[in-house]
Amino acid sequence: MILIFLLYALLALTFTIGKMLLFYVPPIFLIALRMCIAGVLLLVMNHFISGPAKIKRVADISIFALLSLIHVLIPFTTEFIALQSVAPSCAALMFNLSPFFSALFSYLYFDEKMTKKKWLGFAIGLGGIVYFLEPGTFSFACWHVSGMPYLLLLIAVVSGALGWIYVRMLVKDKGYSPLFVNGVAMLLGGIQAIPVSLYFEGSVSLPWDELKPFLLLLAAIILLANVIFYNLYGYLLKHYSATLLSFIGFVTPVFAALFDWILLGIGVSYGFFIAIAILGFGIYLFYQEELRQGYVQ
Repeated sequence: MILIFLLYALLALTFTIGKMLLFYVPPIFLIALRMCIAGVLLLVMNHFISGPAKIKRVADISIFALLSLIHVLIPFTTEFIALQSVAPSCAALMFNLSPFFSALFSYLYFDEKMTKKKWLGFAIGLGGIVYFLEPGTFSFACWHVSGMPYLLLLIAVVSGALGWIYVRMLVKDKGYSPLFVNGVAMLLGGIQAIPVSLYFEGSVSLPWDELKPFLLLLAAIILLANVIFYNLYGYLLKHYSATLLSFIGFVTPVFAALFDWILLGIGVSYGFFIAIAILGFGIYLFYQEELRQGYVQ
């Protein structure tokens, strides 16, 4: 369980880094550049760790093609377009909807049942987040812009949740390594983003005058998100259900607030600690039910 909380602490940090990168280049170009680099990096890592790898079955090619679209191109482009006008903490809050869609897709694809106790855990966890949204903290920052960025974030949430279902299918059921699955998906998704960027953003160049800080931030987000987060998530999918992993993602905005306090000196109220306690209880209920149903190894 400690690895799961570490996973979302890293994720919280990437929202802020992503926002900073948008000061240098437009969103779709950023995704094309980031995913192509990350995809090649992961495939090289997989080659040295596991040896040469390839897609094993012809039928799997269509799954990888679909995965690159719904796991990389759609969720990341919509998320980063929205991040141009939305605070990172607000984007993190929107991604707390992921468990509900993961539960739906897990039910449709894997027949994972949602019991009353699970729904109670959901409700308690969501209640912890709602309690944390005190007036003057996230709520004002989130809702002063129009609804379009939130529609884009919703598309990112739904597409991302579905994408992880296919990652689980390829990793757990078909025997591919998380490095290979994510590497292929990111490389294909990055290549797909190139013509999309050219069409919507025109010709874009690197920020040559501020190349060093841009490359440092780009390297940081690739390392934290594309290398560590995605592959740790893929590893955890072998041991936990996609629904449970998404549900514990409720802690992401709480970690974002913690990073604000540590790195920026912005204090947190007593509601921060109460929210952690409420979230912890909801997660405990959900996790116990997953154990009872045998979804957790």
